Amino acid sequence: MMHNSNFTRTLRRKSLALVAAALALTTINAAFAADAILLRGTVVTMDDQFTVLKHGNVLIEGNKIAAVWEGNGKPKGLGNKTYTEINLGPDGMIFPGLINLHNHPYYNALPLWLAPSSHAQPNAGRNTGREPYGNRYQWTQPEEYRRLVVTPQRVLTDTRALNLGAELLKYSEVRALVGGETAIQGSPANPAADNILVRNVENGSFGRDRIDGRVPSIDNQGFINSLPNGLLRQMRNGSVEAWLVHLAEGVRDSDRLPGDTFSSRREFNLLRSIGLLNDATVIIHGTGLEPEDFSLMAPAPAARQDGAGDGRGAKLVWSPLSNLLLYGKTTAVYDALAAGVTVSLGTDWSPSGSHNLLAELKVADIALRDPRHLGGHRSRVAEVSLEGKEGSELKAAEEALDRLLVAMVTSNPAKTVRWDSEVGSIEAGKVADLLVITRPPHQPSRGLPATPYRHLIDATERDVRLVLVDGEPLAGDAYLMEALKPGDYEILTTPADWCPKAVDVTKAGVPKGTQTFAQIETLLREGLRAIGGDSPSPDGSPTGPENTWSYLKARFFGTAQMSNADFYNFVLVPSAGLTADGELNAEAVELAPVFTEQNDMHLQVLVGDVTTAGLLNDATPPYRLYPANLNHITPDGNALEDYVNKWFFLDVPPGHELCNHSHDDTH
Repeated sequence: MMHNSNFTRTLRRKSLALVAAALALTTINAAFAADAILLRGTVVTMDDQFTVLKHGNVLIEGNKIAAVWEGNGKPKGLGNKTYTEINLGPDGMIFPGLINLHNHPYYNALPLWLAPSSHAQPNAGRNTGREPYGNRYQWTQPEEYRRLVVTPQRVLTDTRALNLGAELLKYSEVRALVGGETAIQGSPANPAADNILVRNVENGSFGRDRIDGRVPSIDNQGFINSLPNGLLRQMRNGSVEAWLVHLAEGVRDSDRLPGDTFSSRREFNLLRSIGLLNDATVIIHGTGLEPEDFSLMAPAPAARQDGAGDGRGAKLVWSPLSNLLLYGKTTAVYDALAAGVTVSLGTDWSPSGSHNLLAELKVADIALRDPRHLGGHRSRVAEVSLEGKEGSELKAAEEALDRLLVAMVTSNPAKTVRWDSEVGSIEAGKVADLLVITRPPHQPSRGLPATPYRHLIDATERDVRLVLVDGEPLAGDAYLMEALKPGDYEILTTPADWCPKAVDVTKAGVPKGTQTFAQIETLLREGLRAIGGDSPSPDGSPTGPENTWSYLKARFFGTAQMSNADFYNFVLVPSAGLTADGELNAEAVELAPVFTEQNDMHLQVLVGDVTTAGLLNDATPPYRLYPANLNHITPDGNALEDYVNKWFFLDVPPGHELCNHSHDDTH
């Protein structure tokens, strides 16, 4: 539960039977050896015409969408095939699965990292340490970052340490699945995790592997020298169709602090000069870019030597929460849209981003509408501009912005990585990567029009009923998982008044394929806690050689027979380093929760809940707290307060659907 009484709610505990008695039943007509799955509800196709079928049907056979139609009839050709029918009634909504084009899954077991207010950088204009960071090369410097981000990630994933890379990837993917994601970017190749749950963008899908990426700076002579026989050649011959590059992650030049000489925008000029501004290029972040830069991205030429391209120029992936928490600013998205750039949404990572795209949609919604961030620039895009509009025109502009936000997590990312022939919209013949929700129980936030797009933006993980990847149900309400794959799932720990949620992480025939989610969760939690040693200090602060680390010593490669002193001096110290006080720069860290509503610290940071001493007001923090900057709070206030107030810990109106029991008939 949240510890702050301002937004803590007493969660009601009701049995499913009592809830179901007040609710309309979901119809499940099941043949457990079914040849197909039939989903009924409002189908939000996200096709080129943005077709919405209010009484829609999606028939799934194998991994494909066999048919999409409106009405109660059945398509021709179904014949005597058996199928399991899921009908969530008028509140059920079927969307394409969400595609996350900016993620770092190896870090997504970690809690939110707080930018320390003690980290002064006078040479970069940050004279007190209380200023927001200016670029991505600044915030990797403080010892708190190494202690709470770098070292825990290495302990979990290094093959010479706990070697839990596969477990961490699957944990990250469960966090993605429960938020409706069916594909994520940024996963390192791992045979125990590749494309087993969600799709891994760079690791090959649909029989091809033509997507690559780069996180380090492009301002590297070795990288530049490799281009003619490396990336540029691959782009020209078509073996790389999408290249996702972290670029210009820092404030615009006009927002740099006095004394900060580093221009993030300069990276864009370098990109152009080395021939990498083309239609295969996908810029992640781009926070330092100007309108004229976006005007160069949109018409960027085809990368292929034969001139064949997608006609969409260079693309952009936007991660607003991470931008706001680190820099207090975010990408000039309206300028990008006005220039015709295709924009997608990405979560970045759990140390400074959202759990999943369903959560990131809310931050993007706030940022695009609130004048404290980008709302004042809305008039730059005619379709979503509110200037001079009222009545039906005003409603249409609001709906257009909501539709654009949903496109940023469905059709736009599919087009960006050239997957749009397979996914990104609900059309016959495409692959069945799908998200099923029920309409949230509250009126649309801010009094906006009640449209299918608004309902997805307002939905939380609580409202996710089913997620299918490649036609296979992998997460959702437990009773639906039982209907579709009886006994082949696990129950997740959720807030008490939610419908029980389930996930299936097992896969026959792959390494660690029998491992359960409970086992994965235990391994990660134990590993993170073990970083504090056998005798952690009472306040959780770093300790020295007087402590011992028997859990890690017994499990690291080749260290079980070492003395405690040697393990400390020759393994831990070289890896973690020492604090300014000479202690090991390491401490126990708690595993980040699966669901956003369970993540007290995350929500308290966004709402800006701090004590008079400048510490986050969290009675059970995941690590030892320290004075930190809340860069997303501007002199005009905190727009992200709406994130908690509008979407989480809300009382459910009586009689509204929470969780449905079912009845079974066989076709």
